[in-house]
Amino acid sequence: MLGVVGHAAIDIIRNGVISRKSPGGAPTYCSFYLRQLGIDLLPISVVGRDFSEYIMEYTRRGILIDRIGVSGDCGTTSYEITYHEDGTRKLRLLSKCRDLMLDDLRNLPGVVVVNPIAREVSLESLDYIRSNANFVGVDIQGFIRVFGKDNYVSTAVDADILTKIIEASDVIKMSIDDLQMSDIGTLVNSLVRRFPSKSIILSMGARGSLMLHNGHKFQVSTDNVIHVKDPTGAGDVLTCMITYMLSNGEDPVWSFVYSNATAVAKTMGNGPYGIISRAQVNEIADVLASRLIRS
Repeated sequence: MLGVVGHAAIDIIRNGVISRKSPGGAPTYCSFYLRQLGIDLLPISVVGRDFSEYIMEYTRRGILIDRIGVSGDCGTTSYEITYHEDGTRKLRLLSKCRDLMLDDLRNLPGVVVVNPIAREVSLESLDYIRSNANFVGVDIQGFIRVFGKDNYVSTAVDADILTKIIEASDVIKMSIDDLQMSDIGTLVNSLVRRFPSKSIILSMGARGSLMLHNGHKFQVSTDNVIHVKDPTGAGDVLTCMITYMLSNGEDPVWSFVYSNATAVAKTMGNGPYGIISRAQVNEIADVLASRLIRS
């Protein structure tokens, strides 16, 4: 069982003249896609009563909902996600439900992904998860987001906080776009030296991703593998899949390739409603494995 901690959301996705509303957040994307690959997941989240229309979409897929708490004091966390022609996106926070509290994190499964989207998981809560789970994967996006004028999203990376998050995780995923650093190379080399035993993933959008592990760098390009319909949630799927595979003792390099393949397969569907299969992911993984660069 893979626990996924963070806010489930209601996303409004805009791409040109097309606008769609659907459930979002890692509890949704990881559950809806990895469940199709035979993986059991446990969303651990808090939503508002306005999320009720989506709950049945979890149960129809055989996903447990008893750890999705419903608060009467807040609306579900909601984002407006606008994609531009160059592939970049702009996020605006429309509403935020309450933060996850320690009581929400009782009786954790042995493997947990922590993937907040709006600072709803504190460092204290992350430490609690670390102390009560055997294996922890973390996506830093929701730890470093800040909300400016009209609640548009930017990021602010504090080196001390980043270090604490990495220390509390076995797997950590970061997006180069979120880091917004001019010298990514220096950061990569520093992480390789300081955290050789960790599996650190740097996602680069359509360019693929980079894994730092045991003093080595592994890079795979994911561009032009398939026709991309919607990249929303692909990073969530990547983080959940690699955490699941590594927690089962699978080869780190194959886990990296296969998790990227799963994320690529997700982009073929709109929102959380795409259809994927093991055969499809295996085919994509074979292509990505042929592109793997080791250094």
